[in-house]
Parts: sequence; structure tokens; C-alpha cells
Amino acid sequence: MTGDDPWVMYYVVRKDAPLSRERAMALAGAGAVLCADRFRQSNRWLPAFHSWSARPRKVALRATAEEIAHLRDSVDCVCLEDVLVALPPCLRSDRVGLVGDLRPYTDGPRPKEPDPPAPPFSMTYVTRPGVLRTAGKAMAQAGHAALGCADAFGPRFPRSFTEWRWRGCPGRVQEVSDEVWAELSSQGVVVADAGLTQVEPGTETVIALPPRP
Repeated sequence: MTGDDPWVMYYVVRKDAPLSRERAMALAGAGAVLCADRFRQSNRWLPAFHSWSARPRKVALRATAEEIAHLRDSVDCVCLEDVLVALPPCLRSDRVGLVGDLRPYTDGPRPKEPDPPAPPFSMTYVTRPGVLRTAGKAMAQAGHAALGCADAFGPRFPRSFTEWRWRGCPGRVQEVSDEVWAELSSQGVVVADAGLTQVEPGTETVIALPPRP
């Protein structure tokens, strides 16, 4: 890999699906973990996950319902609610043809009704005001956080993570002050951004807290 050809896990998001920030981040976190669950130990994808994990990068792209369905039916991927497709990591130069033709996903339409309360055993995505400027950026950071949290805390809390997966990997978003952020950072996985888009290198973007009853 060179700087011009990084390893990337692509999200493809249905562009006309109304998504709140909370639902977008929960879908992205679920997609990253379930994609790793399904493919990370397979003979085909193990080397790709290994190479990608040295500097994990996620990119969110926008697509029509028809393009989502085509990916779901034709390539290795995880599809959630026909809204988000998560693909195993690949070199940018090796991405499937359709993915290379898609444009970046920033923000989609917002839902008219508020989200229902998050259920028990939700993963908590902690954010700070103004750090995550678009839904696409928030989804990428949530994916990093969820996968890191599942890897780091899954062995310590196996029942909670089993229940979280069984319930569909739900999530809630908690926006906090810098003071509360500092208190929570030792309780979960903190994502520090590489600074490729929107924020300065090293900016802490999301804390993922393990699911609890």
C-alpha cells in the first residue's frame, strides 16, 4: 500500500433514506462489527483485514436503492435494513466497479419523527458539539469506535455483547462537554482521527461505551 492506494472499508448508504445522526451512527457501528464477524476470519478476507487494521480507514458513499440491492446480491458484504452496505476492506484500486462510480455520502434527509428510545444493551457513542460535521463522517467514526469496542471489551462482557448482537447491534448517541468527555474516555474506546477530512490529525471524535442492560 502507498498513500495513494490505501486500504479502505467502504460503507454504501442509501441516499434517500431518512436518517437521524443517532440511527446513522448505530447502523454504521453495527455494519463494521457484523462485517468483521462474517468475513475477518475467512481465508479470502483475513489478509485484507490484517493489512487494513494497521491504519483502518472508512469511507461512506451514497447510492440509490437499486444500487444498494445490486451490491447486496452480487458481492461479499453485510446489508442492514436495505439502507447501509458494509464491504470488507480492500485496496482503493481493487474496489468493485460500482463502488468506484459512487459519490461521497455526507448527509441524507432527516426523519420527520424522532427516534424511539434506545433499547437495553445499546452501545453508546459519545460525541462532542461541533466535532462531527456531517453524517458520513459520523458514520465512519462510529464504525471505528464500535469495532474497537467489540474487540477490546467483548471478551470482558461476553453476555452483553451477545445480547447486543442478538438485538441487532443498537446504539444511542450521547453528546457531552469536554469535561464529561475526559471522565468517560477511560470507560470505552476513544477514536482519534487521522485528519484526512474535516478535522485536524489526532482529534478525538467518538468514544464507544460497551452495551449494558
